Amino acid sequence: MNTATNHTPSVPMDVQLECQHNLIEFMGHFDMDEFDAMEAYLAPDAVWVRADGVLHGAADLRAWAAKRQPGILVRHVLSNFRCRAISVTEVHVDSYCMVFRKDMQPGDKTPASMSGPVLMGRYADVMRQVNGRWLIAHKSVQLDFKLV
Repeated sequence: MNTATNHTPSVPMDVQLECQHNLIEFMGHFDMDEFDAMEAYLAPDAVWVRADGVLHGAADLRAWAAKRQPGILVRHVLSNFRCRAISVTEVHVDSYCMVFRKDMQPGDKTPASMSGPVLMGRYADVMRQVNGRWLIAHKSVQLDFKLV
């Protein structure tokens, strides 16, 4: 590879780790139905492009969570984080995402039965530095595999 033509600025390791940590925490709170706690990881003007619609900011997240079907057991496995600088205050993070989901019925207990991950894809996140913290400014997913 000719490094002379590679002009993508590197992202400092502490920034990479904070971005990864915040993305993991955000999805971890999602998996535990801790939707209020997710708000701390969103930039004020955050956009989350989901398969079921686009959420703009914490208010849309709260409205979406209030309408969410109860009894959904979901777990996200995130890996292969790759960061690249967009600017001094924005970092693009690509990661792989594997999702397990079970629609639990009343009386169902864990461990839930499973047939495998329901999907595998890639998250594309733009993290923005806001008041010294790296927060999600834009989140989207590209599906590569889906259980049929």
